[in-house]
Amino acid sequence: MKYKILVSGNNPSLIMDFINHTETFFKSLSTTPCMKDIVGHFELFSPDAYVCFLNSEHSSILTQISTLKRDEAYNGASIFLICDAKTCDELSKNLMFSAEANLIIRRPISVDNLVLRITRYFDELKEAKAKEEAGKTAAEAKPAAVASNGKAEEKAAAASGSAERKHVLVIDDDRIILKMLKEALSDDYDVTTMVNGVAAEKFLESKKVDLVILDYEMPIETGADIFRRIKNNPKISHIPVCFLTGISEREKIMEVMALKPHGYLLKPIDMDMLIATVSNLTN
Repeated sequence: MKYKILVSGNNPSLIMDFINHTETFFKSLSTTPCMKDIVGHFELFSPDAYVCFLNSEHSSILTQISTLKRDEAYNGASIFLICDAKTCDELSKNLMFSAEANLIIRRPISVDNLVLRITRYFDELKEAKAKEEAGKTAAEAKPAAVASNGKAEEKAAAASGSAERKHVLVIDDDRIILKMLKEALSDDYDVTTMVNGVAAEKFLESKKVDLVILDYEMPIETGADIFRRIKNNPKISHIPVCFLTGISEREKIMEVMALKPHGYLLKPIDMDMLIATVSNLTN
């Protein structure tokens, strides 16, 4: 079953690009930023998600989203905001606006990577609901005080973790690529590089890593092989993986996406896309 996506915002070119290139994955419908049109489409379409592409002038649309969530037509759809780096930073600082969105995704981002982010979100939502139902009886049996303390500890841990530099592991058999990525990311992240995936699994088990950037085509052991080993290891399966590949043919890209990585980047590397992708996947 395809997810139903209602798309709007004040960036028409990105809206049309999204709709034209995501027919394989979603049933998408566009609407104007007019509140009356948005509510009308919610009533008729009942979308699973509302995707809003924002330019820098975003306050009026965000106010509309707040109004929408109080309207009878709103069906609990997930809200995804796609915006440039400056707007993302502004939204993150504004707790009222950031609370309105389930995902705030930084541009530039390719349509394929956006598809991966959205489908990954729904996959994780399903997993979270399944775990919640499975543990519901046990959770209800715990004393309220214990549950409260647990939440306080989780919040404290999250606050502590947010202040730490994120750790990125890059695996590529091309040492020039490794050097280039390390130089590009080292100002904001701790970066470890490896020329193959032989030691990657043990390294990931022993070190805290927030993102793996993985070359898809490597000798001896391919990126797909390493990806599967990471995802089949319950100790490290939660770590997001972003493929790095020189593949540009659509069929090959679909092959990469079928593995459901958290993202992928094409070679030659666009540095703005690299920075935005790493920021998205580590936050």
